[in-house]
Amino acid sequence: MRYFYYVFFVLFVASCSKDSDPITVIEQEDPPEPNSIPGNFSLTDVSFEGNIATIDWEDVQDSDNDQIYYSLYVNNVLIDEYTVSIATVQLQYNTSYSARVIATDKNGGTVEANSNFESPQSKILFYSEFNGMLTAFDLFNKQAIWKEPTSFIETHSVFENVIYSGINGINGLDILTGKSVYTSTPSANYNREYRNIIADQNNIYAFDSDSNLHCVDRITGEKLWERSFLNYYAPLTIDDNRVFVCSRNNDHIYGINKVTGTADWSRQVDPNPTSAAPRINTNPLIINENIYYGDNIGRFYSVDKNTGEKNWSIGGFNSFFPSPTVFEDNIIVGTYQELYSFDINTGNQNWNYRPSGSFETSPFLENDRIYIGVSKNGSGELICLNAESGQLIWKFNLENNTTSSPVVYDNVVYIGDWNKKLYAVKADTGVLEWQIDTEEIIGKSFTLVIGSGDKIIYPSVHGLRN
Repeated sequence: MRYFYYVFFVLFVASCSKDSDPITVIEQEDPPEPNSIPGNFSLTDVSFEGNIATIDWEDVQDSDNDQIYYSLYVNNVLIDEYTVSIATVQLQYNTSYSARVIATDKNGGTVEANSNFESPQSKILFYSEFNGMLTAFDLFNKQAIWKEPTSFIETHSVFENVIYSGINGINGLDILTGKSVYTSTPSANYNREYRNIIADQNNIYAFDSDSNLHCVDRITGEKLWERSFLNYYAPLTIDDNRVFVCSRNNDHIYGINKVTGTADWSRQVDPNPTSAAPRINTNPLIINENIYYGDNIGRFYSVDKNTGEKNWSIGGFNSFFPSPTVFEDNIIVGTYQELYSFDINTGNQNWNYRPSGSFETSPFLENDRIYIGVSKNGSGELICLNAESGQLIWKFNLENNTTSSPVVYDNVVYIGDWNKKLYAVKADTGVLEWQIDTEEIIGKSFTLVIGSGDKIIYPSVHGLRN
């Protein structure tokens, strides 16, 4: 019976349909496939040329074959968006960074990768030119990164990431940017120039242009004491307890107490057998408990740095000018005409070397070798000597006279000349690595700073060289 009713219903429906009435069939679309997010990836490499970073990451695979867009963030700052998996960006030296790359497909699916890295230590050569500008020269990119007014007569001191200059105050400049981060104006009178600046952990010491020696706090700039001298101009030298002051215009050396500014001792040069006004030409060199210096009468001295008592002196030489340095148990020091090696304990001469010109720079000692510039009446030389014997190893021709004492780092000697040239010479062979033209003559010596003051290379004319 049920079968009968079912057949009847079908026939009834069929008989009610007209041939002319279309039958509409509604087709339902399949639901869209869900979007697949981009596949995982990683940052593969961060490399540097100077402070230019190249950041590389893997190409992201997307199962939907969507175009992938990359957003690069460095220290959470968006750098740019890319369609390729590599980017270059200029960063700062001596800095920790985090990089984040977000990969996005056309439907908004994202995946990201992260990496932490360190930028290289900076390698900056500082020098002053005759136009009164302090130049910070990037040795990676071989270009000046900033210039600020300074005194061309000084070799600059550095403490940590600050280099000190003396125009309109004792100024601390950030080594990477040249921006002022510290200033002190301790002189009661208007003094445009402070010079011979030297710093330690706590204080800064400097002469003003009236030959007043000032001590100021390195953090606050507060003046702690002041002491007057007469026509003093020479680099300062310091140890833990004293500032040692001598002058190319005076015949005394002083051991000044760092705390009080008073003289713990002073000493005059030996009696003068000539009519020349005696003065101390070289900056003093501290070695252990003694201090060494030479005068314009041709005498060289060893003095106890704590008492000022003389250990020994030797004479009969021409006027000492190049500042001394030390090799093992020997002092290396020169006159305008010759370079000498003296026994540190007795003053006995080991050897001498006479160049084809004159010495207006000071010797730099590295790996048992001595590097020093020679002036030759319109031309010059950079020479390399064996520190043990004084024998010439090599010489490199400069285009003009030189008064900038060389510095050496990582097997390269840096020196300037009066033809507005800066030279980089291989220390082992004397072969030129590169040279550049400078805006003005480089008259004074370099200071080379690695990183944020992690390593500071001074010429021997600087009081902190040894």
